Amino acid sequence: MRLHALWTGMVLAGCLCWNAAAPASDRPGFDTAPEQAVLQRLLPRQAAQFELSALPADGDDEHFRINAANGHIKVEGSTPSALLFGVNWYLKYVAHVQISPNEDRIGSAAFPLPDKPIEGKAVYAQRYALNENVDGYTTPYWDWPRWEREIDVLALSGVNAILIERGMDSVLYQTFRDAGYADEDIRRWITLPAHQNWQLMGNLCCFNGPISQSLMQKRAASAQQIIARLRELGITPVMPGFYGIVPADFAKKFPQAHVVPQGEWAGFTRPGWLDPRDPMFARLAASFYKHQRELFGDSGIYDMEVFQEGGESGDVPVADAARAVQRALLDAHPDARWMMLAWQGNPRQELLSGVDRRHLLIIDIDHDRVPRDDRQKDFQDAPFLFGGIWEFGGRTTLGANTRNITERLQRMGRANANMAGTAIFTEGMDTNSFAFDLFTEMAWRSEPVETSAWTADYVRRRYGAADPHALAAWKVLLSTAYDIRIDQVPFNSERDAAQESLFNAQPSLAANRASNWSPEAMRYDAGAFRRALPEMLKVAPALRGSATYTYDLVDIARQTLANESRALLPKIRDAYERKDRERFHQLTQRWLHWMDLQDELLSTQRFFLVGGWLSRADGWASSPEEGARLRYDARSLLTTWGDRKASEGASLHDYGNKDWAGLTRDYYRVRWATYFSKLEQELRTGTPVTPTDWFSLGDTWNRGVQHYPDQPSGDAYAVAQRIEQALRDETP
Repeated sequence: MRLHALWTGMVLAGCLCWNAAAPASDRPGFDTAPEQAVLQRLLPRQAAQFELSALPADGDDEHFRINAANGHIKVEGSTPSALLFGVNWYLKYVAHVQISPNEDRIGSAAFPLPDKPIEGKAVYAQRYALNENVDGYTTPYWDWPRWEREIDVLALSGVNAILIERGMDSVLYQTFRDAGYADEDIRRWITLPAHQNWQLMGNLCCFNGPISQSLMQKRAASAQQIIARLRELGITPVMPGFYGIVPADFAKKFPQAHVVPQGEWAGFTRPGWLDPRDPMFARLAASFYKHQRELFGDSGIYDMEVFQEGGESGDVPVADAARAVQRALLDAHPDARWMMLAWQGNPRQELLSGVDRRHLLIIDIDHDRVPRDDRQKDFQDAPFLFGGIWEFGGRTTLGANTRNITERLQRMGRANANMAGTAIFTEGMDTNSFAFDLFTEMAWRSEPVETSAWTADYVRRRYGAADPHALAAWKVLLSTAYDIRIDQVPFNSERDAAQESLFNAQPSLAANRASNWSPEAMRYDAGAFRRALPEMLKVAPALRGSATYTYDLVDIARQTLANESRALLPKIRDAYERKDRERFHQLTQRWLHWMDLQDELLSTQRFFLVGGWLSRADGWASSPEEGARLRYDARSLLTTWGDRKASEGASLHDYGNKDWAGLTRDYYRVRWATYFSKLEQELRTGTPVTPTDWFSLGDTWNRGVQHYPDQPSGDAYAVAQRIEQALRDETP
């Protein structure tokens, strides 16, 4: 029976200790067959070169050792996670190859033996992954092969706890059926997959339902497969817990129940909140945890976001409510921990004061708003994880606050005895492999990182050599997109994110962002960034064949063109205001041409295809009618996000915007062409035209039946060359 280290740590005498079934020094070894299977999947040609074995545990430390033995690459680890991270360290710093969240560069040649022993040790015991919103913006319709790949990459990166929200619709369904709700009533309350995680956080309900029995059953079976694999690899599956969300009519059905209306979130009516002190709460929670256990087993961590981005406590004392929520969790899982976010004022101080903080785990994604490194007082000594969040909405924007990753993380670790680990908390998982690689490695580094040297190593493993032009391109990226600062930035909540493309914005001559909460201005010098593309195009031909090079070339060319939209739009506005029809026409045609180039470029790389997103949704449908609802669910998240009230009234539209082929051509470009045509008509006639109903235009695309390819086509290098030439030829 293999070791499965549950995350049930307790803060005692200022340190994080494990509350496992046996003392760390007495833990038996573990079977390495699951880790060997990971290598077989990721490294099919070289997996047989590796000899994996378990090291004896050394207290609570996790460590790995790499050596050569009998012609094999011998990697040993004290835990499954340490073992796989040891393999990754070898791949990165001995073999100089890369497995990343998007593309890999491995090759078919045998790997070299290490010429000296290498040892490493985890700095932080808790290494968590997945923002709740990932299950909306990235994974809602993933199939098993895609999930299997993601789990393998996360495991290889040293992650040892992963949030799984899939399948919780079945738990909610059974819980409220037990409470007396009719089948269709509760299925109408449960939201479809791409929007469901916001229901689990208490933000909304009922969008585009009802969910079908068939879909819930498929999702439960899928979640069981995912969770089983996590447990095989010694990874804790983090699951949602019950904190009191109930249907809007719950108080009518049960007049004695004390339900606090939660108002609205971004135009959606939030689920009601059942007072956790109410006797019905304990019964519902017990039912929830019973059905969850029957379907998915137990965990050591449960995610519950009370008052997430709003909500009302009403006349309920928050400390008492929190105590009751925790009591229900611990009644079902005595050693469990309640995971919650530090975000927009949460967790409230009164909530923290009401619970046993040894059974909490806070993910701090608000540290960019707090200039102090000391967070112990803020969290009342509860253990917390340093959250890495450099991307929102699953957007394709390139960039991150690298100093936050390399410097602030280590400073906060030194300043806070209760900082227990790290958390990858981006809302999308396929972008910015540079930031992902660096962030996951920081959990295993105690010494300062010299970022330039680290980046040079990254370039070598990413492309296969320390090509001078690749190094020059990344020197540019490191001083621009990966040097985002949070100081002196207008507050739009996303201080650690880079700016979006204005091509994706709802058309306006005054547009300065696509989504309402993203940065309004460039986060770095666009002119300096522009120098990266010519350097990437000069990379040696022998290195251009890798999928990693192609991905980065497309990403850099895409971002270069997107940045130029911010320089071109003010010129278009100036021509319009001066009523210079000829100049206006010339510039708007350039804008649309650039969008055409962008779509053509995006078509050449599989991670930039809207067809890949939509085809996954189709695979879950059991009927044509359900297929249409699932496609609407997937499409609307990219465009209008929700209904008219949420989209326009609460400005949620385009929050999930992406530079994707098909979406750029058939949605974003259509919007801008429509807008420019109307402005040209105004200039020609002098008469204002009727404003476009942007929600209606978006909803039409959401309900469309166009088929989009899910495989790339075209020559990325040739299109990137044309983009670089087009920008050089640009006239003032």
